[in-house]
Amino acid sequence: MKGKMGFIAWKIDLAKAYDRLQWGFIKAVLDDVGIEGKINKLIMRYVSSFQYKVILNGEVSDNFRPKSGIRQGDPLSPYIFVLCMEKLSHTINQKFVKGSWKPVKISRGPAISHIFFADDLILFGQASLQQAEVMKDCS
Repeated sequence: MKGKMGFIAWKIDLAKAYDRLQWGFIKAVLDDVGIEGKINKLIMRYVSSFQYKVILNGEVSDNFRPKSGIRQGDPLSPYIFVLCMEKLSHTINQKFVKGSWKPVKISRGPAISHIFFADDLILFGQASLQQAEVMKDCS
């Protein structure tokens, strides 16, 4: 419409995010929430210590280590994941406060920038290329 700016909603599937969490980011998040020193080193050693083997054509490969990700089904992983998603939420809120994130304003109600579900994230913003870049930089 003439003179009106549209809005976009961007749905992100977080189920695959477990495998993509960078270990440096996890360490930074642990530092941010005050988990430092020996506990931080212990958690990071635990997160980064696993190895994989692959069976291909009946042959077992040598061990190899991933460079990112946390283990699904691990009792510690959901807590680490929640901390990382909380950091993402804070990053989005900082962009909103600074004015670079243009959220959706519903009537006279509050502005909505993002919503987390169990394994999904929906981002809301102004429909522009600049806003899409801001959203992409956060996620």
